[in-house]
Amino acid sequence: MRTRMRHLRTPGFFIRPASLIVLLLLSPAGARLAAQSALPGQESVSGMAPDSTGLHDPGFARIFLIAQVRRDSVVLRWAPSTAHGWRVANRTGYVVERRGTGGGFVRLTPDTLHPWLPMKFIDEMRTHQSNQYLGLVLNALWADSALLGLEGADTLRENAARNVNLYGFALFAADNDPYIADAMGLRFVDRAATTGERYTYRVRLNEEREYRIDPGEAEVDVRPTPEGPPPANLTARAVERRIELRWDPQRVAEYTGYLVSRSEDGGRTFRQLNARPIVIVTGTDSMLHAQGGYTDTSVAQHRTYVYRVQGITPFGDRGAAAEVRALVRDLTPPPPPRVHNPKLSGKSVVRLEWDMPATSPDLAGFVVSRSALSDSLFHDLTAKPLPKTARQFTDSKADPAEPYYIISSVDTAGNRAPSFPLMGAQIDTVPPAVPAGLRGQIEPSGIVHLSWHGNRERDILGYRVLRANDLRHEFTQLTGKVWRDTAFTDTVEVRTLTRSVYYEVAAVNARFNHSRATAPLALRRPDVNPPVPPAFSDVQASDSAVTLRWVPSGSRDVQSHVLSRRAAGTGEWKPVATLPRTASVYVDREVTQNVMYEYRIEAVDSSGLRSQGGLTVQGRPYDTGVRPAVADVAASFDPKENCITVTWKYTPARPEKSFFLVYRSRDGAPLARYRSVESSVKTFTDREVEPGAYEYAIQFVTRGGAQSSPGARARVQVPKPGQ
Repeated sequence: MRTRMRHLRTPGFFIRPASLIVLLLLSPAGARLAAQSALPGQESVSGMAPDSTGLHDPGFARIFLIAQVRRDSVVLRWAPSTAHGWRVANRTGYVVERRGTGGGFVRLTPDTLHPWLPMKFIDEMRTHQSNQYLGLVLNALWADSALLGLEGADTLRENAARNVNLYGFALFAADNDPYIADAMGLRFVDRAATTGERYTYRVRLNEEREYRIDPGEAEVDVRPTPEGPPPANLTARAVERRIELRWDPQRVAEYTGYLVSRSEDGGRTFRQLNARPIVIVTGTDSMLHAQGGYTDTSVAQHRTYVYRVQGITPFGDRGAAAEVRALVRDLTPPPPPRVHNPKLSGKSVVRLEWDMPATSPDLAGFVVSRSALSDSLFHDLTAKPLPKTARQFTDSKADPAEPYYIISSVDTAGNRAPSFPLMGAQIDTVPPAVPAGLRGQIEPSGIVHLSWHGNRERDILGYRVLRANDLRHEFTQLTGKVWRDTAFTDTVEVRTLTRSVYYEVAAVNARFNHSRATAPLALRRPDVNPPVPPAFSDVQASDSAVTLRWVPSGSRDVQSHVLSRRAAGTGEWKPVATLPRTASVYVDREVTQNVMYEYRIEAVDSSGLRSQGGLTVQGRPYDTGVRPAVADVAASFDPKENCITVTWKYTPARPEKSFFLVYRSRDGAPLARYRSVESSVKTFTDREVEPGAYEYAIQFVTRGGAQSSPGARARVQVPKPGQ
């Protein structure tokens, strides 16, 4: 019998490496668990976890205490958190106290709890010779002085390492045997606890020492507890002459080790297989999945066993068992037969002969199989194996589509040993039909999807796919092996000037006869290259338009040109016109004088891609300085007021700062500037008049210097007094 355990082995016991020595009974530091919710018992935790860093000692320790409620008692387990603290506590001893609701602590141990003296251990070892932990704990407790002084050459670090190891060995033994925990003074049973009460337990040293050790406390609700859960995911794998067990540790319960038992009578009775618990150990920085394992090699062939795995709690109790069944089988096949060359008779008869260079006592017979392929998909030609004395077989229904044969020797356990495949069929030189329905498409990323209709020949083996970038080039095979499917995926480069890629498909039968290739399938590559940008060749601005000329894009797939415009200094381009691919001139009349415009032109191809990187040009329609003449000028004389009133009408072509100049002449003299009025005023009163003939004209003038002609004139006569 052989076991696989993830821990180190020394004569007589199993240990954990010093770097991994931790009290498996302890939970994470600072945790305080409600006793009624803990599994596999009602556990309560207070304090900090023992030092698991190996040699590091913080200079103080704390007693870590847990509790479990049983039917008639409360069991306490504890341990100092450092190796040195354990040594100090062994000398001073422990005191156990209890406090009920609203009361103070009451001492439960009249006598201080100490580890047994050496003679007590020796006497118990004589009585309990099968308990291997007694010698281990005796050595850890009382033989340390001899070890630390061995040959007088140990360094302080080596001594500290030995002390940590002995500490870990001893606590490991206490985890697995309540009897040993009592012997080490690390266990106490309170049989006076009352069901339904809530207690606080405290374990402290009998006296204080220079090395400080803080007491440990645990709160307990005295209530019935459920049984611990079974190990998770227990599996059994039958291998040649052995059975391998694997399981995962329980996450909801802290088990210190696991026991494996086996039943040979269907699960009625079980016998424990491992003398010592199996401990699952992984490093704190390990990425490996923690898993328990055991290999049973004392098994008989063709026999079913029932295995049971149970966890052991730090209190020495066993949790619920996980069970699994396993059947031991013979997995060794007999020697394979040696097959002679097949003999052909007609078109449908193949005779096979073989011999057995070596034999096997459990040989049961032979099985003849046939396939269309030389390496797979063989099916048996006989409903049951041929006798073990058979040395020949005639296939009277040979099929050219399945020319390959193998002959397998079979033993009583059903293990097969196949021969090498042989071909036994008439020569076939007829190629299959040309595949039909070839079609495909190319994604923008360059992935090509091809598909075609499958051939109907029974002996069709598969297809070969070929590709070329030009019909004048030789097609290259893409499939190293015969392609068994009627769909194929390829990848091509799309950023290229070669617009199309071509594919062909040929069919292959079981004799590797090839059909003619299909007609080339042309697939147009996705257009990811933008067209060549057009270039401006001339810009001319007038007072009412901007004329632009350009050289059109030279790309063959250009469909149109898009002309866009924006005011200089602004960010948003607005399309002005979409023009044919051959257009090369455009006159922009939707412009405003004295506004600087920027223009750009883009080519758009059949895929909607736009050219990039084209240069922009500027154009500004200029102002001629001429404005429309003022119309409807009229003048009238008011004899009562002795004044002339001039009126006119005018609407500016665009908003701009402006005013009106009033021209006047008398008795045929030339017109001369006379007065100015604001642009909002369309009337003028002239009070400086004398008898005579007057002529008036109005001129529109802008602050920027633009002006109209004096335009139409208005005449009026001022009479002499008395007329």
